[in-house]
Amino acid sequence: MLDIMKRAFGENTDTPIMSRRQAFAGAALPLAAMTVSNPAMAASGPMGDSFSVPKGRIESRQMTFTDNVAKLNAEMRLYRALTDEADVLLWYFFTMFVVAEGRKVVPLVRFEGIEFSHHRKVGENLYMAHGHNASYPRDINTGVFITDMVNPITGQKISVPPTILTEDPGMLYGPDGKRPLNHKTNEFTPRYSLFRVEDGLVKSEEIRVPPDGWFTPFIEASHNWAPKALYDDPKVKRLPMGTSGGYVFPFPKWLEMGDIKGHMFAIWSGRKLDGVHQLPQDYFDRASTQHPELLKVDMSKFPKAG
Repeated sequence: MLDIMKRAFGENTDTPIMSRRQAFAGAALPLAAMTVSNPAMAASGPMGDSFSVPKGRIESRQMTFTDNVAKLNAEMRLYRALTDEADVLLWYFFTMFVVAEGRKVVPLVRFEGIEFSHHRKVGENLYMAHGHNASYPRDINTGVFITDMVNPITGQKISVPPTILTEDPGMLYGPDGKRPLNHKTNEFTPRYSLFRVEDGLVKSEEIRVPPDGWFTPFIEASHNWAPKALYDDPKVKRLPMGTSGGYVFPFPKWLEMGDIKGHMFAIWSGRKLDGVHQLPQDYFDRASTQHPELLKVDMSKFPKAG
């Protein structure tokens, strides 16, 4: 994701409407009508008793795993699906803030979007993932879809394009971490992740760091959760998941900040869905009109069977 975000928001990007994102993003079948018939695979439904008032002391404890393979399996069940092949759809809102040097931090714009991906098992405990993102801007106060706004720092009217990320090189996930398919080395980058039990939830707290040598401001951290009762059932290979987090990244080019120094901060929240048939109607209508090809998976990046 870091390389994709760099291309999407970095200073040398010709346009922020670019091609896709990386890693846990993804793709899926011609999923306009995809449904999940196997209850052990279902990701929709109740997200757990996350906001109940505890009757006594809250349970909060760190989870341990026998080895990195066991932890990888837990991550696949939560973030994706512990199956040889699957489509994964994340739907989210994120809010951007401008952090300009010498000025107060100001909220800028909301985006609503999806991260649509596909993964395939390509070796022992090794998965290849590929996908894309499609996010549309909404007014920070009214929440209506917008195409332009006034930059609150410069006072200038600017165009606010959708963020369309489709140039995902693909990502390998294994017990030792992750590796973009376009990297010249075979080294995997370790993941910073911690699994916890919090009453009726299992939570994974993850940090994604920029690669070595990349000094552009970027860091991402997320909390991801699922009902513990489902996590404890080994038959459930695809857990429902809620997610929230934040990240720091450079000014997007469309913000037209000129010589002003600083960076962006954003927070998001979202959840894993079973397919595009579960997307909110207004988002589905906009994506169907503007980028219908992104409501299905680009399987061309995966080797053809046989």
